[in-house]
Amino acid sequence: MGSMFSRCSSLSNINLSNFNTQNVTEMWSMFKDCSSLNNLNLSNFNTQNVTNMYHMFNRCLSLKKNNVITNDNKILNQLK
Repeated sequence: MGSMFSRCSSLSNINLSNFNTQNVTEMWSMFKDCSSLNNLNLSNFNTQNVTNMYHMFNRCLSLKKNNVITNDNKILNQLK
């Protein structure tokens, strides 16, 4: 899933509730440069096997920590 939505600068909202991330190991730069993204629900994300989240939210200028819903501290730690 590395760079999956990278450079989607017009993306402001996305529904990821049906994503199965149980076997995912890479989420690096997944939302990098999504400068219009302002809300994100990742509560269904399972990051148990993820080993690389480097720059997952790099330059997500509109995304704030309190606008990300997650049950996973691993994801929250990637937010500035």
